[in-house]
Amino acid sequence: MENQNFRFRLLMAAVIGFAGLISCEKVIDISVPDKERKIVVNGLISPEKPVRINLSKSLSILDIDSIIAIKGSNVNLFHGNDLIGKLLEDSGGFYSLSGFIPEVGESYRLTAAVNGMQSIEAEAVLPPVVPLISADTATLTTQWGSQELRVTLKFQDPAGDKNIYGFGVAVTVKEFDYATMTYTGHKVTRNSYLYKSSQGPVKDEFHNFEGKLYCDDLLFNGLTKSVEFGVSDYSFFESDTVWLTVKMEQIDPSYYLYAISNEEYQNAHGNPFSEPVQVFTNVKGGYGVFAGSSVVNFPLVITGMRKF
Repeated sequence: MENQNFRFRLLMAAVIGFAGLISCEKVIDISVPDKERKIVVNGLISPEKPVRINLSKSLSILDIDSIIAIKGSNVNLFHGNDLIGKLLEDSGGFYSLSGFIPEVGESYRLTAAVNGMQSIEAEAVLPPVVPLISADTATLTTQWGSQELRVTLKFQDPAGDKNIYGFGVAVTVKEFDYATMTYTGHKVTRNSYLYKSSQGPVKDEFHNFEGKLYCDDLLFNGLTKSVEFGVSDYSFFESDTVWLTVKMEQIDPSYYLYAISNEEYQNAHGNPFSEPVQVFTNVKGGYGVFAGSSVVNFPLVITGMRKF
């Protein structure tokens, strides 16, 4: 009995000691210096629309993932050494230059300066256009009974030069009013999210970024190329007629590197076992990207999935 009491007291002492260990906390204050904030540029210019870019501040390691818009910046656009104009400030850190449309085959230089921050400079190139030979669509029924839209594009890649391609689809449908279960007479246009087709080797060539697909011509330089991708919005078409604008872009190599590195960053973000990824930037004195694209549009009209 005496031995049992001794073992019990020994066990209780061990439990109390362990509980004391796990309940002890020591708070250590670490002073992390707030590194100098830099200007972050987000701008892709093309002949489709006037120049519009976004400026924000870089974040420190202690900041939450939110955009800090820059106000009051002096932003200018140059063609060579010739000033084209000053970009006017809009809301949310956006700056635009109305009345000017960038030209294919030209390069443009952006500068921005704001009090208390280092000035930046970046250059964008609008590559020559590669024409589309054909564009076609097919509606497929999946094994689950749903339908999906596939788009196939065919083009001749120029030999010699490295070409970067971007693919997008703008979808226009008749607006539907669920309250009256009738069409309103208006049309709604949105950019569709594209996904890699499971057919053919092109699946491994594509990179997803902001709903578009990008690839280079490393595997088909100088050849006639067909690419196929899926349009995710197709199962939600509520119009008896759907108007598609298929877009094939020639992309500034800087933007392609930015898109690839951003994709790798998103894949590694929050994963403690992944190596850190540095997102590509072509902005001198800051971060982000300022790049150009040239666009070929191919209109298509198809029958919508839902009829009321």
